[in-house]
Amino acid sequence: MNKLLLIFLAITLCLYSQGKEEVVEKYLAKVKVGNAVEYKNLKIFPIISTKVLSTQNYVTLDQASDKGWLKIKEIGSGQVNAVEIKNTSKQPVFAMTGEMITGAKQDRMLNQDVLISPKSGWVRVPVYCVEHGRWVSVSSEFKSGELLVPNAVRSKAKIHESQAEVWDEIAASQDMLGIASGTGAVRANYENKDIQKKISEYVKKFGKIPNLSNSTIGVVVTTGNRIICFDLFANNSLLKKLWKKLIKSYAMDAISGATGSIDRSDVENFLEAFDQANYISTGTPGLGQLMKIESDFGKGSVLLYKSAVVHMDFFSTDGITDDHGLRLDIRRNQRLED
Repeated sequence: MNKLLLIFLAITLCLYSQGKEEVVEKYLAKVKVGNAVEYKNLKIFPIISTKVLSTQNYVTLDQASDKGWLKIKEIGSGQVNAVEIKNTSKQPVFAMTGEMITGAKQDRMLNQDVLISPKSGWVRVPVYCVEHGRWVSVSSEFKSGELLVPNAVRSKAKIHESQAEVWDEIAASQDMLGIASGTGAVRANYENKDIQKKISEYVKKFGKIPNLSNSTIGVVVTTGNRIICFDLFANNSLLKKLWKKLIKSYAMDAISGATGSIDRSDVENFLEAFDQANYISTGTPGLGQLMKIESDFGKGSVLLYKSAVVHMDFFSTDGITDDHGLRLDIRRNQRLED
């Protein structure tokens, strides 16, 4: 390949990436931070769109599984970090990072957001194992676990991109919660009766968030003085479909957290800081475009389809706290001075 062609391809890729970043910027420019909903040590700030950004109706992993539209199986005799998925329906199916699939040789979680095309045929999808101690087939295919892994596990997976870190976080969470699982299965965290009772309280208290308005399309989640997660969706409909899974996942982080001290201005500064993030195209086995989000304060990803955000997530590496370096408002002011 000659030098001129390489330069042309590099310029084309740069312009293409910039175009996709503009979609994200449009979304972030058209949202505002709502009043926090708080219970015990979990404080959640609704993210509200100021105009309709997407009306696409997405079918979720659980919906497609319930209808028998998805087939999920091991690859050959089994690969820890990949499975095959086939969508037999005429509609694209959205599967979110952290959603669990159970059965086969060991439980897994989706490694990345993926939009499986209609009548897809078998598609290879990256996953992480979330059941370290089993490699024995219990079923010919996977089924939806109807759960999202605990938020801390999703965060570790996104920030470190390491199977070992995922296993370590699962083990640490089970030690902290006093949960015994013979195979190290993360689903045991949700099956514990005491934990179920605690989580049900959070589900009840925060269940109203997607129903606050049809313009609520995401959340910034905090516990103590930490921003632990940011999830933004195409529209209110998709948020509603995934909300019960999401709140259970967030609650897992909050069970042992401290009383919230993050306020709305902190969250607004957090969202403004995405102006400084880097967006890196990674490719996807499904429809649309997937990009990593990297910054000096965390990592995340965004899946785009038809010039709209399907889902954007972000996890802070330092928690955005007073105790771990500068706060976001100070960082922002420093950038402006620079």
